[in-house]
Amino acid sequence: MLPRSRIPLTVSFTICVLAALLLTASCHESSSSPTSPAGSAMVLGTVVRGSGTFGATTLGAGMGLPGVTVRVARTGRSAQTDASGNFSLTGVPVGNVDMEFSRADINARASVQVSPGTNAITVAVTGSTAVVVPRGHAGEEIEGLVSAVSTGVGTLTVLDQRLGAVVVQTTGTTVLRHGQTTMTLAQIQIGMRVHVKALLQADNTYLATEIILQDENVGGNRDVEGTVTSVNSMEMSFVVQSTGAPVTVKTDSSTTFRNRGSSATFSSVTIGVMVEVEGILQADGSILARRVTIE
Repeated sequence: MLPRSRIPLTVSFTICVLAALLLTASCHESSSSPTSPAGSAMVLGTVVRGSGTFGATTLGAGMGLPGVTVRVARTGRSAQTDASGNFSLTGVPVGNVDMEFSRADINARASVQVSPGTNAITVAVTGSTAVVVPRGHAGEEIEGLVSAVSTGVGTLTVLDQRLGAVVVQTTGTTVLRHGQTTMTLAQIQIGMRVHVKALLQADNTYLATEIILQDENVGGNRDVEGTVTSVNSMEMSFVVQSTGAPVTVKTDSSTTFRNRGSSATFSSVTIGVMVEVEGILQADGSILARRVTIE
């Protein structure tokens, strides 16, 4: 019988050290594994139907899609969109996250870059294609003066030059701001100018994803300069084409007119002349002129 060989003490010690080092490295690798969350965040979103025949697009997106299951592929956490297409997910891992969107007629997947805190997105889907963009970049762009506000039902009416009077619906996920300052709907007054990013709903109203206050000078001074494009002698008003949208200017008995330094009358306002108007902003978006200078 051969004698049993003995492992020297120094070799045994070396093996133990190497095993410990390998175990430490293994544990370090596991802690940085993609399956280990590096933090979590909230995702607030709206799922809309993409338009066009070439897949989903974020321009001209249609109505919000209800009943869509939104699922985080990595964790299985999910939520379902409401009647307006809105959803809310908490505990979403931070980083590049794969999300799935499913319904009887939808089976799409998209990658979302999630940052710490609250993330607001809009997802335009068509069949198996999904496009994810920052909140408010899908749907209709509406801009004009506010003609009505109803805080009870969360709506405001905007006088858009292209769309006319537009009823805009707000929800808890609608972002309202003036610059970087967050606002509430109660702070928006008739006569304020707003820029709205919204999605068309089934009842032909618009669901606002973001409302940006542009002008809070309600009932205050408003100046405009441009070319007269039309004149209404019966109503003593005229339209000025400035750098932005056309502006209706109304006059009354207190309006003063100046033409090249001399006194003038409303009859001096003709199509094609350049004017400078100083007046008061009205709730319908017009200006009640206090002074009209014809150049």
